[in-house]
Amino acid sequence: MNEYKVDLQDIRFVLKEQACVNDLFESGPYEDYSWEDVEMVLSGGARIASEVIYPLKPISDSVGAQMKDGKVIMPPEFHAAHHKVAEGGWMGVSLNPELGGQGFPHVVGAACADMFIAACPSYFFLPGLARGASRLIEAAGTPEQVAKYCKKMNTGVWGGTMCLTEAQAGSAVGDLTTSGTKVDGQDHYLIKGNKIFISAGDQDITENIIHLVLGRTPGAPRGIKGVSLFIVPKLRDDGTHNDVHINSIEEKMGLHGSPTCQMSFGDNNDCHGWIVGPEGDGIKNMFIMMNEARIAVGLQASSMANWAYQLALDYAKERIQGSDITAYKDANAERIAIIEHPDVRRMLLTMKAYSEGCRSLLYTTASMVDHIHAFDDDPKEQERLRHLVEILTPICKAYCSYRGFEAVDLAIMIHGGYGYIREYVVEGILRDIKIAAIYEGTNGIQALDLLGRKVGGKGGLMFMTFVQWINEFVNKNRDNEELGDMIEQLDAAKNTLAAITMELGQKGMGGDLYFPILSASSYLEMFGDVVFARQLLHQAVISHEKLAGASDSEKQFYESKIATAKFFVSTQLPRVEALATTIRSGDRSALDINFG
Repeated sequence: MNEYKVDLQDIRFVLKEQACVNDLFESGPYEDYSWEDVEMVLSGGARIASEVIYPLKPISDSVGAQMKDGKVIMPPEFHAAHHKVAEGGWMGVSLNPELGGQGFPHVVGAACADMFIAACPSYFFLPGLARGASRLIEAAGTPEQVAKYCKKMNTGVWGGTMCLTEAQAGSAVGDLTTSGTKVDGQDHYLIKGNKIFISAGDQDITENIIHLVLGRTPGAPRGIKGVSLFIVPKLRDDGTHNDVHINSIEEKMGLHGSPTCQMSFGDNNDCHGWIVGPEGDGIKNMFIMMNEARIAVGLQASSMANWAYQLALDYAKERIQGSDITAYKDANAERIAIIEHPDVRRMLLTMKAYSEGCRSLLYTTASMVDHIHAFDDDPKEQERLRHLVEILTPICKAYCSYRGFEAVDLAIMIHGGYGYIREYVVEGILRDIKIAAIYEGTNGIQALDLLGRKVGGKGGLMFMTFVQWINEFVNKNRDNEELGDMIEQLDAAKNTLAAITMELGQKGMGGDLYFPILSASSYLEMFGDVVFARQLLHQAVISHEKLAGASDSEKQFYESKIATAKFFVSTQLPRVEALATTIRSGDRSALDINFG
């Protein structure tokens, strides 16, 4: 019950068979790597996850991050674990080798994150945010900034954060009031303002923390076009403290070992910050980190859902309760494991479909990012892949966090009363996973991003690229002797999604902006159902092809993949038609009601 299990068989399957990581090793930026190298990373990563990171989980809950004298103090076990993770190079598996990384494809880094996050979600914020902030600086900073910050952040010597949210602005980032004023004759700006909900905003593990702060320069236009981005280190070059203060850390539902800070900058008018890119490019540059963070949130949900599935599966095999339904009148009938009860099997298969669907989508999206780099001589293919990554990102974040939470909730139901007790782990997973639907842009905002910016952007080109991606899979596999009917159902659901897309677009173009926005979350659910059906059917097609030469253990794995896809298409994909009916009803009650 208390051992951390990583499903390496499924991770290998998705990496090798579905994400086709071996294709990346044939030429281009990853040609020096091989599947044998990936195997070493996976086996080593699983060991680090179970032996180094997972022991932090109970400490995260029982001790957590604490604030003393204006500083955040982390448990000593976090210090020791971080040094082991950093020394092993695990923070930078897929980062630039010239800047302290190992240079593996992004999808291999995603697989490592998949293993690490559920082991202790609270810890993962520390290396995860540092890595994301470093990549932003590498992409948008000056050569001097890259040289100064990135390697130390990638190797765990320095931490990193992103400081966006302000109390009065919330998700309306363009309403922020933090300011950055250029100092005459100097290369820095004076930063002044307050930020809230800053993950890993302070800790005593790394030597320094590099904050990326959004602020507005004097005379900048209102809204997001007037926002700039600044590097604000906790410590200056001479080792003195910058004018950055931690006002408090939040008491949260979960993630107790992750310090979520309220921070103030420039209380004494002496907070030095250095701009990243030109003034006014703050949102554009911050989205380099935000998009990566949104996919990372999907990985958080996937990782914890998969761990909860492993726990629920083991518990269901071990927990003896009741007799077979056919013998319910026989008081002396043999008692059986609850995995034999039909409703428990339904819950387990739902969990399996959700958790493995998340993993499949997230690895596939990460692999697309890798192929963008690999196709540097084919701009057309790069553009196609960029469009797919763009349109799939809100699905990775929002749909995966919804389904991940539902999967963990089902794990608690399978455990029954024990699932509500802290001794049985799944209770803590539910508390930790809930935030995934909220931060990095709430799931409602992701729905607006999908419908407004992605589907409606570039004249609908991104959406048409997505439809073509589905069509290519359908046309290639619709004659499959076992799965053809399921693939036709996917095609029908895709057609319904396309029709609703056009109908909502016509509403918007006709001047009714409120109803499409009202329908955006339902639309995202439809979109996610279609994507998951495509991903799980892809796994089923691969498994069907491999059954002929499979060993007995492999047959069980492949047959379970086929069953999972059939289950999702039969029981979950019909929601697309139901949601389409909901949207087509035109119901405006939520807009018209007077709440008093």
